[in-house]
Amino acid sequence: MAQVFKSGAFVQQCFAVHPLCLNLKSLHLPNNIVLRCTSCNMLHRLTLRAVVLRVSAVHAVEDAAEAREDRPAAAHLEECAAAHPSALSVRALDVVREEAGLRCGECRKMYDLDVLSIETHQR
Repeated sequence: MAQVFKSGAFVQQCFAVHPLCLNLKSLHLPNNIVLRCTSCNMLHRLTLRAVVLRVSAVHAVEDAAEAREDRPAAAHLEECAAAHPSALSVRALDVVREEAGLRCGECRKMYDLDVLSIETHQR
């Protein structure tokens, strides 16, 4: 049986040492996302308090209008993950502040994640 660590230390180490190896594995919104590290072969489950959508300065006019829609940020993230999942990457991670961030390289949206808890599953 795989070990489970209820600490953010492992995901913080993955992000610090090999950030390009952290990929979005699955979404279970509004409460959870799962990140996979291809380097150390671990799964990191982040339990979320909130998801906030930020728009890019590059496409500010188009994105600002889209962000003003009455859909929650989690709906934007689900749509982005369904349309182009390989374009989503982890852009920030701070276990002390309990924050994480995702960025979509395709549509240039950024998602700030307010993290409640982190579990690491060793495979």
